[in-house]
Amino acid sequence: MSTPSRRRVRTATQVWRRRHTHDRHPGLTQPYSHDMSDGIAWYTSGPEPSDAPVTVIFVHGYGLAAESFYDQVDFLRTSYPRVRAVLLDLRGHGSSDRVPAEDCTVDDAADDVAAILTAQAPTGPLIIVGHSLGGMVVENLIRRLPVEDYERIAGVLLISTSMRPFAETGVAALLQTHAAEALYDAAQRLPNKVNRARQRIARIIAPIFAAGVTGYPRMERLEFHVDMLLDTPLDSFVGFFDDLVDHSELAAADRLTGLPGIVLVGSMDIVTPRSQSELICSHWPEAELRVVDGSGHMVILEEPEAVSQALAELIEPVLAQR
Repeated sequence: MSTPSRRRVRTATQVWRRRHTHDRHPGLTQPYSHDMSDGIAWYTSGPEPSDAPVTVIFVHGYGLAAESFYDQVDFLRTSYPRVRAVLLDLRGHGSSDRVPAEDCTVDDAADDVAAILTAQAPTGPLIIVGHSLGGMVVENLIRRLPVEDYERIAGVLLISTSMRPFAETGVAALLQTHAAEALYDAAQRLPNKVNRARQRIARIIAPIFAAGVTGYPRMERLEFHVDMLLDTPLDSFVGFFDDLVDHSELAAADRLTGLPGIVLVGSMDIVTPRSQSELICSHWPEAELRVVDGSGHMVILEEPEAVSQALAELIEPVLAQR
């Protein structure tokens, strides 16, 4: 894993901290612990590993950051204070170091999650949560975890994700069009211009989208979402974009089988539509499919209560045994 210059890393981190001060919502708020390990930023909330009856590992989506799960962390603090939460910014996202596009793959991201898991949740039962890209990373993680860690998994929550290449269905199929290929080439050749254009377009579209789709009360959440997207380096978009086009995790089915779990998807999700979640459940018979009516791809921000309810249902059986 390559390391960017200190100046570039520090600048990106300062921008992120200026937007998200960690003392108000939306966003992850104190108290929590945080640090960097091999270029990956991580956060923990709740008791120390030795005092936690169960640890929840959160893995965020494409162009987002650990803070996208702030509602769920608040829910754990309030309803399950004995439960430990571990979050990380995937490589090239949030406050984690930038990496070249070629190092932005599902395999590499899963390796990062495994390293943080080993360090921050070395013992005890695990519940693993993945959203969008993070869901594929979780599937990859489960498929390749050492037996001693795999046997600690007590539940899995997959949200708005897929087992097969993202480009096979939904709006992500546009990734294979000639127009998308042209944009991809431009992003590689003229990154600064593409970045500036992306920021201008996002700032214009955000309020229109809020008024027309999510409604004014959700404006601050939408702006929070946009901020995370704007803070993600272009190399990360390009690298994971390239990998997700044809990355498959159907091979994870063998290890998912036997694990309790829930698969959540919004009824209006056009990125990873319901058919993607149905496919996951067809390969994972123990999982329960739940469709969140009226929600799109960002269920964790649009309908956080549905996510927290699913999380509670995975946590309760573990606590009952400890």
